[in-house]
Amino acid sequence: MSSLRSILAAVAATGAVVAASAAPAGATVTTFDFHRITNTNSVLTIYRQELLDGRILNQASYRAGSGLNQNECDSAQYDQVGGWLPSGYYNLWGHYDHYAGTLIQGRVWRLQDKRCNGGTGQIRNDLFIHSEETSTNQQACGSSYIERFCWDGDNDYYSVGCIKVSAISDLGRLHANWDSWSGLHGSFNLSQRVYVY
Repeated sequence: MSSLRSILAAVAATGAVVAASAAPAGATVTTFDFHRITNTNSVLTIYRQELLDGRILNQASYRAGSGLNQNECDSAQYDQVGGWLPSGYYNLWGHYDHYAGTLIQGRVWRLQDKRCNGGTGQIRNDLFIHSEETSTNQQACGSSYIERFCWDGDNDYYSVGCIKVSAISDLGRLHANWDSWSGLHGSFNLSQRVYVY
C-alpha cells in the first residue's frame, strides 16, 4: 500500500512542472483504496492528497466487505451470488446522498462497470460503495423491517459485489469526510479515483 502511494507521489511530483499552470496551489484530490482481505473484513481507505506533489493530507480507514465469495468474475447477474469487486482502478461516476434504487439506497458512491480478470473476463456492473439504509438515510429495522435497508451486524458486510461499510459505525463518518474533502454530489466522471487490490 505504501509503495503504491509512493509511486503516485513520484508520478505527481514528476508531473508537477507540467501541471503547475493548470492546477492552482492547494488543489487536492479525494480517492479511495479498497484492500481485499476477506469478504466481511477488508479495509476501505479514503484519502485527500495534494494534487501537485501527491502528499497525503488526510486519510481515514474503515472496515468494509465485498462479495459472497472471492471469485471476482462471479457476477450476480443471474443468481444473486456475486464475488468480490474486481481488482484495478475505477472511475467514480457519482455520489448521492439519497439514492433511491430498488436494492441499494441512501448515501452511495457509484463506480464504473468493470471486466474482471484484468479486463478480459465477465463484465461486472451496478457497482457501488454503500451500506444498508433507506433513501432517507434511516434504518428499516423496526416494525417495517426490510433486511437490505437494516444493518443487523457482521453478516451485512457481505454483498453481491459492491463495497459495503457499516451504516451504524462508519457510513456517516465516511460521508462526512467526502463532504469535507471533496464535496462533489450528483453524477460526474472522475478518472481512476478508486483502487482495488
